[in-house]
Amino acid sequence: MRPPAALAAALLALSCAAPSRGAAPAAAAPAPLAPAVPPPGRYGVEPEIAPSPAEAGAIAPLRAHLAGGGARPRVSGALVLAARELARAAADGAPDPLSRRRIRAALARAQAWDPSPAAALVEAPPEAAAAALERALPRTQVTHLGAGAAERAGTVFLAVLAANRKVSLEPFPRDVAVGATAVLSGTLRSGLANPRVFVALPSGRVQEAAVSGGRRFRAPLAFAAPGRHAVELVADGEGGPEVAALLTVSVGGAPLEAPEPPAPEESGDDAAAETAIVRAANATRRRQGLPPLAPSPELAAVARRHAAAMAAAGRLAHVLPGSGDAGTRLRRAAVPYRRAYENLARGSSPLRAHEATEESPAHLANLLQPGATWVGVGVARGRSSSGDEAVYVAEVFVEPPDDGAESPLLPDARVREALWRERARLGLAPLTADAALDELAREAASAMRARDEPEAPGLGERALALRRGLSAVDVFVASAPGEAVRSANLADRRLGRVGVGVSTGDSRRFGAGRFWIAVVYTD
Repeated sequence: MRPPAALAAALLALSCAAPSRGAAPAAAAPAPLAPAVPPPGRYGVEPEIAPSPAEAGAIAPLRAHLAGGGARPRVSGALVLAARELARAAADGAPDPLSRRRIRAALARAQAWDPSPAAALVEAPPEAAAAALERALPRTQVTHLGAGAAERAGTVFLAVLAANRKVSLEPFPRDVAVGATAVLSGTLRSGLANPRVFVALPSGRVQEAAVSGGRRFRAPLAFAAPGRHAVELVADGEGGPEVAALLTVSVGGAPLEAPEPPAPEESGDDAAAETAIVRAANATRRRQGLPPLAPSPELAAVARRHAAAMAAAGRLAHVLPGSGDAGTRLRRAAVPYRRAYENLARGSSPLRAHEATEESPAHLANLLQPGATWVGVGVARGRSSSGDEAVYVAEVFVEPPDDGAESPLLPDARVREALWRERARLGLAPLTADAALDELAREAASAMRARDEPEAPGLGERALALRRGLSAVDVFVASAPGEAVRSANLADRRLGRVGVGVSTGDSRRFGAGRFWIAVVYTD
């Protein structure tokens, strides 16, 4: 019996990755992953597959086992095909038949888009295989599953893939010609919002695609270069951003499987493992012509605390009860930043977990942020939700705060410049600076900093007292003056005059080097 394995990811960009385990069988000769050129396929279309008697005998009790008194998971033809490939590989003596690379390639060949299916594999006499598999796969939240069987010399090799599917996709090609375009579209399950799509190119770079719509989304994608592309859909959930779909796309006949990375040299010492992850991250940045990240003890302390919190909870998430997001945790630790990016991972070892983040386009995009200069890595050991031993890794990348040293403008002038530029981009009439409103805004910004509270009560009423018919107020605690473009009222066509106030200083709540910004508008 081999323990369950999983592929999962969690990431955060204020502007993750999971175990893949399975002991190798006794046989030595590795098996090929699959035919070199599988027939063209489409994601979002479930193949019609008739399970074999052994597979059907495993699926029925597994559906009841995983339902836990609720709705039974559906049988996915794509997951059946992928599970069959894994079972055949085990029967043929492949080493590590549940490796992350092998699972991802099997999913792609089967046209499955699930980013994090739990996987289990057993070998047993035919009459005992289904029961052994039920014991190997713990009860988790599952919407779709598939089982695959292969038999050798009277022994059944039975694999299962169980997924909690969070998006329904419209048909999307797995194989495209060089220069082709395709539209990734679908509907997010309730509880997810703000879809984003990232594409990892054969060059190792990552592009973010333009996405329209909300839960029903649409993202046109162009495939200009030959090679293997990874397309990833990310959405915001209860625990922060999460990967909802992961598709491998072959452009120009490229293979679907990724090259096998060399086995990492692991260390049992967590501090040494954190240093090794920093080295691996910087090696990836160097390959893309980016400067290395400098280790930060302050960031590492923040990362370690969150890794330990995840290990204690047995859960991979950016937001845990009482934790806040990465920005909140950085502010609590008084760590200044302009932008922060967080990757989270759970795996059988620290470096294996980090490898999984680099295989995820959105996580890789965080790592390759050109403006990031500092990194902190935390490692903690615990158990997964299934009870298996697991290593939790948190990686935080930070752009330093913008102190304005390179700008000849004062902070309030930089805020005005940003507001004027954004107003022009929106195609709206320019704003008019108002000295009386400036005075009100400066007083409000100074008071906010003194109270350490981003609120300006009464500011709108004071603006109306200047014999104006309409007023609106936006206030911020920011890392840079340019963040004032977040102003919700900036796009209001009815507003034509503006006052800006900025006060700078350290905050007990929000960290060092903050900009307290008040923007007040009138007609």
